[in-house]
Amino acid sequence: MIGPRSDAGHPGLAGGAVLTALQGLATIPGWLSAFMEPGRLAASLRRAVPELADGRLTLIDCIPQRLRAKDDQWLARCQVTVAAPDGSRRDVVMVGWVVPPTEDVPPGPIPREPGVAFGEPGWDCYVADIRLWLQVQPSDAALPALPELVDPVAAAQLLGRCLAGAGHSGVQVLGCTPRVVRYKPGSRCTVVYQMRYRDGTDTAGSTPLNPLVAKTHAGDKGQVAWQAMTALWGSPLARGDVVSVAEPLAYLPEERILVQGPVPGERTLKELARLALADGSPAALTELRADLGATARGLAALHQSGTRYGRAATLSGELGEVGEVVNRLSHTLPHVTAAAAPLLHRLEALDAAVPADPLVTAHHDFRPAQVLINSGRVGFIDFDGSGMAEPALDLGRFRAKLRDIGVSTPAPGGRPLEGTSLAERLESVDELCEHFLAVYQEHATVTPARVVLWEAVDLFTALLHAWTKVRLLRVGPRLTLLLDRLRSARLDAAPGTSPA
Repeated sequence: MIGPRSDAGHPGLAGGAVLTALQGLATIPGWLSAFMEPGRLAASLRRAVPELADGRLTLIDCIPQRLRAKDDQWLARCQVTVAAPDGSRRDVVMVGWVVPPTEDVPPGPIPREPGVAFGEPGWDCYVADIRLWLQVQPSDAALPALPELVDPVAAAQLLGRCLAGAGHSGVQVLGCTPRVVRYKPGSRCTVVYQMRYRDGTDTAGSTPLNPLVAKTHAGDKGQVAWQAMTALWGSPLARGDVVSVAEPLAYLPEERILVQGPVPGERTLKELARLALADGSPAALTELRADLGATARGLAALHQSGTRYGRAATLSGELGEVGEVVNRLSHTLPHVTAAAAPLLHRLEALDAAVPADPLVTAHHDFRPAQVLINSGRVGFIDFDGSGMAEPALDLGRFRAKLRDIGVSTPAPGGRPLEGTSLAERLESVDELCEHFLAVYQEHATVTPARVVLWEAVDLFTALLHAWTKVRLLRVGPRLTLLLDRLRSARLDAAPGTSPA
């Protein structure tokens, strides 16, 4: 039962340690936010890069793509488009790091090799006013398979071999059209292929799989996904009666390439949720409730599939990872420890007080973006974090992301989400989350208090990641959402009180 949003009647809420401390996470300091502020990087580059300052090149576009905490550094990535006097243009991807004000920096650029011009390998520059070192990005050594996956000829040959090895004999691949749908440099890439086959059928008379999907990861996530998908494909889940999953076709360990078949879907549940919430009409919200119900039934089927594989995730382990994020931020932002510690300790105490349910087959990264909707039917994708866990992990993580979608989607008519419209949106998403849990409980067992705990941990993590990734527009809404959820679920109440 979700309680009132007022602080009245909730022990410890008036000036409570948890809520008060979290206010320290309300504003990212200016030295860190400058890189991501609209227009700031472009203006700084025009002053700092000699070729831009003297007019030899013209800066056409500048996109600060990423700023992220890693160990004790803030790593940056941006893409610029420049034009030469003859009108020719080129894109340049640059990487580097922001130097914290607690560290000394040289007074000017490091002398580079003679003749190294802007955009060429070996070029670098210090942008003094935003304390940023930049250099041209080298090739992506962490993903050596990427050139083959985006080359239409090489990819078609690779996919043909994978289909044959997976038992789709007689399929003749004439070609393919690759499309990169997700790329995180140095980490992972997903490519979707529209396939062209001879005659349109395989030897069994079936229509060949189309599209196909290939993924490559820097680490072992492809291997994890292959194990999970293979196990699920050997379970009743493969029939697709309740939920669809992709057929695993091949995993190439040396190249770290995973190839899989399609999952039917017109769009993701995340996209549908945004549309329904922005519309706000009873009809749109009713359709969203139906999709959430189908997703809950699919998740219950996944949890009850009986497969066992991979690691076992626990809430205590997850809290340990949250603590590591706090420590990483605290290297350059010492106040983060004091802001995060009270809630972290509260969640640790509640984890110890409320026993976990037995382990089940879990998706682990289950969010509306991992659910495909196809005429009212659902399919699940992205099993690269899959393993064993209590069911509350998937439920709590899904509900947390649904709430995050709720506070980031404008009110009907495009109005800002604030005041009354924000309160109404929070109430609406509360009801949708409760509906999702209720439908799940019609088909499988879970302890609701554990769902609330996992949900709070994920909301807390999302706020911290808005800091580690310097997502300026996400900090305020995520803090508002976390505080609201802590109040309504009584997670800031006195230490012997269980979550609502």
